[in-house]
Amino acid sequence: MLTINKQSDYGMLLISLLGSGTDFVSLGVLVDKTKLPHRFLAKIAAALAKNKILLSKEGKEGGYKLAGNWHNVSLYDYLRIFEGDMAVCGCHEQHDSCHYQHICQHRSFLEKKLTGLVTTQLKKIRLGELFS
Repeated sequence: MLTINKQSDYGMLLISLLGSGTDFVSLGVLVDKTKLPHRFLAKIAAALAKNKILLSKEGKEGGYKLAGNWHNVSLYDYLRIFEGDMAVCGCHEQHDSCHYQHICQHRSFLEKKLTGLVTTQLKKIRLGELFS
């Protein structure tokens, strides 16, 4: 089964909480609403800000809000922030260090076809579609 990690999942929760608001929301408020650890949520928010999905502002009136074009980011690009390589099979991440490479006949299919299909579909989906 394909699964996403907690950072990807909670990042979407963060986007959902920020909604269409125009004001910056402090990390403390977001921690109160989610009950997630402060450092963990700060790491997620920082990654989203670095990738231009969130805007961040320091200071008393600071916090996070959605960037103007966040809704046009593909689900593929979003997931790569937290998931890294989008290989369907774990052996693809190992590159050529698989012990069974000499007898494996399905790696090429999984690597080229299945990963390609998943990647193509994820690139078609925009974050805005998930939150409309």
